[in-house]
Amino acid sequence: MTSGPMTSGPMNPPAGHPAAFEAWQALVAPGDVFRHPREVVAHPHLSRAEKRAVLASWASDACALENAPGLRCLAGCRAEPVPVDAVLAALAQLDGGAAGLPARREPPRRRPRGLAALRRSGRPGRRDDDDDPPPCPAAAMPRPRPPAGTGARALCMPA
Repeated sequence: MTSGPMTSGPMNPPAGHPAAFEAWQALVAPGDVFRHPREVVAHPHLSRAEKRAVLASWASDACALENAPGLRCLAGCRAEPVPVDAVLAALAQLDGGAAGLPARREPPRRRPRGLAALRRSGRPGRRDDDDDPPPCPAAAMPRPRPPAGTGARALCMPA
């Protein structure tokens, strides 16, 4: 039996973590592994999809600081507040710079109005804004009169 502390063994794992453990920890608790979004992009053991997932969660509003909505901070021991622009720049770098520029969109084309649309609208050139007064209630019909000659008769029967 040896005396003195053991440096590694089943109860004391070696000081250096294997790459698989570090990649797993980066996905489960990214705040314990990363301080800045550049570190996520440069991580050698994460796939592109995993890096995107970490950065997207970092950019979400769930990581926003309460009194500084422009800053994001992951939960963890190494986490530091980072501007959301830095996280978005890291996402753009991961995508090859294409996401950094906003996409130019064409204005939507107007479709010609067909005859059916004109018929549905009622009067051409005027929209129904549905603020017309309610219709008048139907007049109450008088109680019908009994036919002439059939007045109310009382029958008298001897007791």
